[in-house]
Amino acid sequence: MVMFLPARTVVCFPARTVVCFPARTVVCFPRVRSCASRTHGRALSRAERENGGTMESRSVGKVTDDEVLRLAREVADRLMESAGDAAGKADLADGAPGIALALRYAAEVFDDSRYFTAGRLLLRRTAEASAATPLQAPGLYLGTAGVVWAVTEYARMEPRYLPTLATMTDRLARQTLAITLHTAAGSVASHDYDVIGGAAGWLAALLKAADVLGGRATDTVGEAADRLVDYLVELTRDDGGPLRWFCAPSHFPSIPGPDGEPTPLPGYVKNFPDGVYNLGFAHGPPGILAALCRPELTEAAGSTTGRVAGTEDPAARPRRVRQGVRDLARTLEALRIDGLDYPGWANLLLPHPDSKRPDTGAAQVPARSAWCYGPPGVAASLLPASPVCGDPEPTDLAVATLLGLDRTPAEQQRVNSPTLCHGLAGLVTVYGRAAAQTGVPELWRMHERFLARMCSFAGEDHPYLFPDYDPWGQQEHNAGLLNGAAGVLLALLGAVSEAAAGWDELLFLTPRPPRGDVPGTDAPRKEAPRKEAPDKEAPRGEAPRRDARQGAGAETRPGRGTGET
Repeated sequence: MVMFLPARTVVCFPARTVVCFPARTVVCFPRVRSCASRTHGRALSRAERENGGTMESRSVGKVTDDEVLRLAREVADRLMESAGDAAGKADLADGAPGIALALRYAAEVFDDSRYFTAGRLLLRRTAEASAATPLQAPGLYLGTAGVVWAVTEYARMEPRYLPTLATMTDRLARQTLAITLHTAAGSVASHDYDVIGGAAGWLAALLKAADVLGGRATDTVGEAADRLVDYLVELTRDDGGPLRWFCAPSHFPSIPGPDGEPTPLPGYVKNFPDGVYNLGFAHGPPGILAALCRPELTEAAGSTTGRVAGTEDPAARPRRVRQGVRDLARTLEALRIDGLDYPGWANLLLPHPDSKRPDTGAAQVPARSAWCYGPPGVAASLLPASPVCGDPEPTDLAVATLLGLDRTPAEQQRVNSPTLCHGLAGLVTVYGRAAAQTGVPELWRMHERFLARMCSFAGEDHPYLFPDYDPWGQQEHNAGLLNGAAGVLLALLGAVSEAAAGWDELLFLTPRPPRGDVPGTDAPRKEAPRKEAPDKEAPRGEAPRRDARQGAGAETRPGRGTGET
């Protein structure tokens, strides 16, 4: 779920986990117990919680492309019908922009303009909501950068959005330039640099928009992007003391106290009295690594938008980026938990009492298996690092990590939801990207298994077809992107359409690399012919209504049969 909390709030959960992020923050739960879709709204029993829930033991067969497409069509239709529910929310994580993004890809895959029309309506409502209450933060999932991302995706299909995109991107650039960026060890909070609300997400949105805008991008956009690159590279430096991204107690989350002054939360201070290192993709250095792996950052031009900043050597910044990627990849490798039968990382690391460096010798609890926290997310950040730094080790470690999930005990995986952030849709997307990039056959097979498990959560009695589950196994219904049906829809579409698979740039901050030959075949995969789908335009200003009789025709990506298995 997405939790909106008081400014800089800490949330304490069972199993020694503390999750803490700034105002209106997406809370990515590092530790949950598994449950099955058959719970239908009830909390898990004590026995189910103790053995990891019921989902892990369920046997699910393979799903065909047609089955995936039928589910995707149904989710898209339900999101179209209920689009007004999210109209007042302007964040990408839980609001209208995320649903609009999912409908934009549904329109492309199904060649059905109704979805595009509904998405445009949501973007219009987003603009109205943000005009009434301007987004104060630039965050990718909770601020201006998220709206910029969604508008960029629509501008790629319809040039009429380019002027709006240019204005919003310039606004985002000015927001980021107005923020003081700290780089000294102990002066940085995770939300300063992370994917969800920090600089890694801002940078990815600026670069994506600048690529689509071309000459329309202002000098301010280039200045802001270059500044963010330099900031993130600086955080990768290791001077032998505390790492730059160490969160000291002075930067712990706080809430207003009785006198109105910020007060550090006792729970956070109690659990991490000497500070903390965050290792999740969503809130830790894997997000920095992913953002710095964008291909335009290592081009010889030296500037993220093709403009050279000042008199600097145009090759200096790309060199620094490559070195930063190399250093951070090695740091992540060194922070793995020793003694496991599979590559694993903790959610959070305590600092050593003396050096304040990450204390890898302390007792560590392995993170669950998710995009937001745990080995899959870390592996996703390592995948693009090898081409950048010229070292095969990051990609090799990523592949070994992802393959190691088969050796991870079910109770340790703790995947209890079909959704993106901490659920199966995230794993489907991670493994789909990894398999496409590396061509490793077993990664394709694992991708298929996660896809089948995700599809098994579908139920006609759920408002959006797919539910979400909180850490205690309680069922929730959410239309949004990170923890709701829009994210599941994107995972479904990306699993059967190579064109739609490119949406995953949002999740990994780097564009999807060209895919090579499909393992186990004699030729590259090819897109199947697109089937015709009804093209019913809704009346102007209305969200189109669903016609349940429509077929699920779409372009598909071979790899699963279309008949019974």
